[in-house]
Amino acid sequence: MPMPPLKRRTAVFLACIAALCCGGGETVAQSRETAAEPVALSFVFFGCNRLDKDGAEATDSKSTANVAQLLQSFQDIARLPRLPQYVFLAGDIVKAKKPGTDALAKQLSAWVKLATNPKKNPLIGKGVPLVAFTGNHELLVNQDDGDCKYAQCPNPPAYAYWPQFMESNPAHYDFIAGDNGPKQGGPDGLLGDESRLSYSLLSGDTLFVVLNTDSRIDRDTIGDVPLDWLKQQLQAAQRDSAVRHVFVMGHKPLQSSDKGGDPGDRTIRPDEAGAFYALLNDPAGDGSPSKVRAYLAAHAHEWSHTAELTVGGVSGKIPQIVAGNGGSPPNSAWQGKDAYFGYTLVEIGGDGTITAKSYGRPIQAPYYQQNTSPATLRAVYTLGTQAATAP
Repeated sequence: MPMPPLKRRTAVFLACIAALCCGGGETVAQSRETAAEPVALSFVFFGCNRLDKDGAEATDSKSTANVAQLLQSFQDIARLPRLPQYVFLAGDIVKAKKPGTDALAKQLSAWVKLATNPKKNPLIGKGVPLVAFTGNHELLVNQDDGDCKYAQCPNPPAYAYWPQFMESNPAHYDFIAGDNGPKQGGPDGLLGDESRLSYSLLSGDTLFVVLNTDSRIDRDTIGDVPLDWLKQQLQAAQRDSAVRHVFVMGHKPLQSSDKGGDPGDRTIRPDEAGAFYALLNDPAGDGSPSKVRAYLAAHAHEWSHTAELTVGGVSGKIPQIVAGNGGSPPNSAWQGKDAYFGYTLVEIGGDGTITAKSYGRPIQAPYYQQNTSPATLRAVYTLGTQAATAP
């Protein structure tokens, strides 16, 4: 059935991370009993569901998605006591990373067919918008295939193909929620129009900023973000009294448990990371309180949160959550009985209390086993209290 475009602008996100972490075996259905206050707004975020070569071949996944984990997450989310306003899919939804667009087109076509099938994904019938944005697997190519300076480099045709297909596909489903991003040239020096790869989305008093963390500025650089465009967005939000919260999200994190690699491979590139984090903490440049509540990312195949960071010599209190545990091969640091695949639910209570709930299911051996069970509640974080009447 045709899907409505993503025009609803009602959502909410995350504020500042504090402590309070508790493990648990609570099911999705049981989680309705944990909320002390009614939920006013909620949303789901996770990334990195693509398989590796062995996993795709073993499971005959045409999309290269970890189908069992993806569909189980969709089903779990659909059973939540309150449906989220959005489900954000934070990149690496397919394996791709091949020159040109043949592999990307084939895999995205199968992925869209899977994700928009109401018989497989109950969120479709319930009208919950899916918002997908790019990771390195959608936009880059490996060194051996692309004559790259580093391990990966930009795949130019993919930068145009992604927005075209994800907005206008056979399922008539628009996975892109904005088009006001940076265009070719400008202060960020982009080689092409990226207005639907990075963009902002205003929902009531909350601004969401989606970033392409592999913006194309030359043939080699990876891990780049459009800092000048981001600065304009954040400074405008700081001046706008109608905006209370800003949430920035992108595929690559500012910090990662993954170490080593080329600049921009594991994280946002070091030449920009410090300035990026400084901007999140002090958008106006005058020391006034930032409206940015968190940076949300994936890329590292794990789940983690960091309440305070020091990046490129810049220390601050804007937290980072990495939710890259959607179903891709788990990191070496994300193994054992405490590791899990799943998704993150963020809720804002009627009293303004904000929580992040991490749901997950055990990672089997091999990781691409296609039998799954419903996710259980693994951790709950109280992120802060933002009273509805606060200025």
